[in-house]
Amino acid sequence: MGMPLPGAISAAISCPDSKVLGLAGDGDFLMNVQEMETAARMKSDITMLVWEDHSHGLIEWKQEQEFGTHTNLSFSNPDWVQLGQSFGWKVNVCNQAENLQSTLRAALDHKGPALVVIPVDYSENMKLTERLGRLTACL
Repeated sequence: MGMPLPGAISAAISCPDSKVLGLAGDGDFLMNVQEMETAARMKSDITMLVWEDHSHGLIEWKQEQEFGTHTNLSFSNPDWVQLGQSFGWKVNVCNQAENLQSTLRAALDHKGPALVVIPVDYSENMKLTERLGRLTACL
């Protein structure tokens, strides 16, 4: 955790002629949010796509699987637009799935660092886990 943003910066340094897309949950992204300054200073041509659920959703899912419950892993997020703009990033919050492709394309076409935030609902994860568990139990 905490690697997608620094990893995207490193990928842009290693492959300066390539488009770089980093993916992270909001908790993961916030672990190294200070690297937004690095990306801006270095004029990194990266796009970060952040899935926002106001929680450490993957950890919650794994705890729920293992223990049938989870600790409180929720948190508040910053105003993404203000945060990104304060570091000189292009920022879009995409609240509708049907707009994701065009929003992501605009971010990738932007020269320099860009942030796209999209809300996600991980509640289907446990339903999928239960269904897959039943399927594998029947094999």
